Amino acid sequence: MRLFAIVGLVVLALCPVRPLSAAERQIGVFGDSLGDGVWSGLYALLKKQPDDRLFRYSKVGAGLTRPDFPAWLAELPKSLEVDRITVAVVMVGANDLQSVRDDNRRGFLFGTPGWKQVYQARIQRMLDEFSARGVRVVWLGLPIMRKDESNQGSQVLNEVFAATLKGPNVTFLPLIEDFKGEDGAFATHLPDAGGRQRQVRIDDGVHFTHAGYEMIAARVLEVLR
Repeated sequence: MRLFAIVGLVVLALCPVRPLSAAERQIGVFGDSLGDGVWSGLYALLKKQPDDRLFRYSKVGAGLTRPDFPAWLAELPKSLEVDRITVAVVMVGANDLQSVRDDNRRGFLFGTPGWKQVYQARIQRMLDEFSARGVRVVWLGLPIMRKDESNQGSQVLNEVFAATLKGPNVTFLPLIEDFKGEDGAFATHLPDAGGRQRQVRIDDGVHFTHAGYEMIAARVLEVLR
């Protein structure tokens, strides 16, 4: 991955770059396994839209509290520049309900004020990279989860997202209400646009089926329109 990024930068330096038309969007999807699913949903919906190009930067097991976050952040500007990303879609959090260490190796328990400060700063560092390149950002919130403990953790993350993801080129898209059943609780099946019941969540109570990810992708495209 690092070698490909370096080669891409050399090619861009040696070859004239065709300017993007107003209709073209270079969409990069960032995040963890949830983000990876959103990428698959967008891929399915964008196959017949030739003006849009989709790039996959999501990584199963990734997260803003993970020890490898600095390396992930270091790759971000290279990816944005080599592929000339104009829109960033981000969904992360499945692996973030845990303690974190700041840049000085000081540890903070999940949900404490210190933890929130570190997490918010990491979101902001990503936003700064996007902003420096004029990239529009659609950041997805976490949905309702099956387990109460996961729901409580997701609420903490959603609150940090809502407080941080602000600005003229940034959209925070909450999903907390989108995947509830009629009783307001976690639902495995929901009606699609045609009213047919579809399974949208898998057994772990966190991730989605392909139909569920397509529903999220449709919400993202609504925002981009």
